[in-house]
Amino acid sequence: MLAILANFRIRDEKIAFLNSEILKNEMIIIFKILKHALLLYLMFFFYGCKIDNEIVEKAISEKIFSPRNYDHINDQPVIKIGFGSCLDQEKKMGIFESIKLTKPDMFLMIGDNVYGDARDGELRKMAVAYRTQKANFRSLALNFPIESIWDDHDYGVNDGGSNYRHKEIAEKMFLDFWEIPPNDVRRSRAGLYRDQLLKINNKTVQIIYLDTRFHRGKLALSDKKSVSDKGKYIASKDKTQTMLGENQWGWLKEKLSIVVDFRLIVSSIQFLAIGHGWECWQMLPHERLRMMDLFDKYNLDNIVFLTGDRHRAGIYQFITKDGNKIHEITSSPLNASTFPGEENGPLRIGTTYTDINFGLITINTSKNILRGELINNSGEIINSIKVEYGH
Repeated sequence: MLAILANFRIRDEKIAFLNSEILKNEMIIIFKILKHALLLYLMFFFYGCKIDNEIVEKAISEKIFSPRNYDHINDQPVIKIGFGSCLDQEKKMGIFESIKLTKPDMFLMIGDNVYGDARDGELRKMAVAYRTQKANFRSLALNFPIESIWDDHDYGVNDGGSNYRHKEIAEKMFLDFWEIPPNDVRRSRAGLYRDQLLKINNKTVQIIYLDTRFHRGKLALSDKKSVSDKGKYIASKDKTQTMLGENQWGWLKEKLSIVVDFRLIVSSIQFLAIGHGWECWQMLPHERLRMMDLFDKYNLDNIVFLTGDRHRAGIYQFITKDGNKIHEITSSPLNASTFPGEENGPLRIGTTYTDINFGLITINTSKNILRGELINNSGEIINSIKVEYGH
């Protein structure tokens, strides 16, 4: 009996030894597989970075845009400023033929100037988009200068705000693509905000470009999408969330205190528009009110906002508590997708336009009149406003 038990013990020990050897061999094989996988990952990562850098360099190397020189407008009584948003690099650019016919003195690209954002926020797609868009603009051969600001699709992530981890790299890519010189103020600070002062016939036109991405706080998500409000956001009650960030707010106060004859404010997202649940200033209502309070503080009447983003066009008006009028012209898209159907718009004048369009501002400095127009792909005026100054 003892001999039998001893044999069982010896057999179990042999089996255990064999199992341990098998396990050991399996672990060695698994380790080798993981080692090779890690090497392949590292090779792909570093090679991928090299490819990305090469793509970026190709996207920004060619200089094609008209010089941003406005000396020719100094003595003329009228200036024409075109503007638009939402330009998909993969779609036709026919709208620019209608734009050329209006002979603008300058054109403002006010956001979503390429569609290069990715769900993971990586910028490889952005680099390819910029390369494609550069080729598109080369083919267009536009003979007027272009000024620009970004929105989410050329920022890097849909509806992105201050927590976007690649925003500094995206900012550099944007500036390089638009051929912004090294000494420009945007090269040395966080965000793309800035202003222009144009002298025309002894009058001053100020254009303020706001950055509504780099410093923007969190928006409040909607818990439901009703039939009349097919959006993803609701007005936030968190007053700690900002649209511009304190540095940009301080800068803006200084710029609004300057005495000018005509003032345009470029915001990539809508300022006045309410009644829908998509990104707009109303989603941070305390920031929208803060802006209006500034207008009243400096007694600024007839400010005109130029906005985009919405894939539809419309004109909006509002009067502040101190009686200062605010106008907004939203132009979108230049060629990107459109979404038919009307939306709520209690501050809107007329209906929205849901096809390809651009905007045109004509300022007659002799008559102190600003005319804003929305124009379709066929060159037809679809909506307009007239703003009179000094009356």
